[in-house]
Amino acid sequence: MNRRERTGHRCSRCGRTFALDPKSEPGRLHDLKFMELVQKGTGGRLWITVDQLYWINERRLYGFPGSKERRSHLTTGIVAALVALALGVLALSVDKHVWVLPLAGSAVFATGRALKDFLAVRRIRDGAHLRPRLSPTRFEFQVINRWREVYHELPPGLVERPPIGAKPGLVKARAVVLCELPAVAAFLRINGFAERHQVLLVEELKQIPADLPVVVLRDLSLSALARTVAVRAALPGRRVVDGGLTPRSVFAPAKAVRLRDPGKPQVPAALAASTGWRRLTDRERDWLAAGQYSPLLTMPPPKLYALAEKAVQRAVTAPTPPATPPVETPERTRRRAERIGFLTWPQAVAGPTADPAQAPTADAPSADFEDGSR
Repeated sequence: MNRRERTGHRCSRCGRTFALDPKSEPGRLHDLKFMELVQKGTGGRLWITVDQLYWINERRLYGFPGSKERRSHLTTGIVAALVALALGVLALSVDKHVWVLPLAGSAVFATGRALKDFLAVRRIRDGAHLRPRLSPTRFEFQVINRWREVYHELPPGLVERPPIGAKPGLVKARAVVLCELPAVAAFLRINGFAERHQVLLVEELKQIPADLPVVVLRDLSLSALARTVAVRAALPGRRVVDGGLTPRSVFAPAKAVRLRDPGKPQVPAALAASTGWRRLTDRERDWLAAGQYSPLLTMPPPKLYALAEKAVQRAVTAPTPPATPPVETPERTRRRAERIGFLTWPQAVAGPTADPAQAPTADAPSADFEDGSR
């Protein structure tokens, strides 16, 4: 259906009104694609928030191009540049002026195509950060509100305003999940994460009770890592599990959202002195120090839920203590030392006997040269 058949968000064939037009609304969505993204985000079993749907659509628009797309743009750009050069030379060499404008116009078009492809090659590189097409606020007002205006409610599986505050659990909590990211905490709450896994979901450090292991769900950034170090320092003697991502897990070719802070953040002193920071590779530390980061909310919802589940499992599973060697008694130590001859006097060699019958003869070797004269 072309644009003339769907003016005013109304189908000229059936007369029905639709919500989204990919040619006029931001996000390049139509109604069926909107429903498809919601279904993809829920995985058929979860509820997702509008914030998560925004990032699902941004991931779709970005497409995570790789080396194949880069080579394709490079090849097309080179061909277009050669065509533009040939057309330009031809336009300057023709005698008839009637051909000058068509050839010059074609040369300009080919030049524009070549520039577009070369810019794409520069943009598509390993580890390139994503540039969002539109802001979350614009997505909510121009996409979500438009959907509600036409259909009066969101599709099943999508929640616009999640409830605030944790519900009291019916069973005793096995661990505490500290998630200072409101959107991520809302996603876990609407899916009953706390009740299903017998944990207490809190959003502030002061809400953590005593005597329970703690899981910290965080973004991947310098500030988030520094915050985790501060949480560990505030809970001495407690088991604290870092449930966030590591830089190596978002490096290309992983299809992870990588963003960049335009400023140059400084590595906090407490983070630089931590064991976790020293365990990172030079590439990981340089990546973080360059202002790059990856929000936890940008993960596909099923993978985010699985990440939280694995972190809780690590927290409630007691670490295996190192095997202790058996205690050796002094008597056993003495016997083992005797077997290897440690700190023992050599045994005296028996002297010659007085019995003439047992005296050595000339045919028999003397005991004084045993093993030495042979």
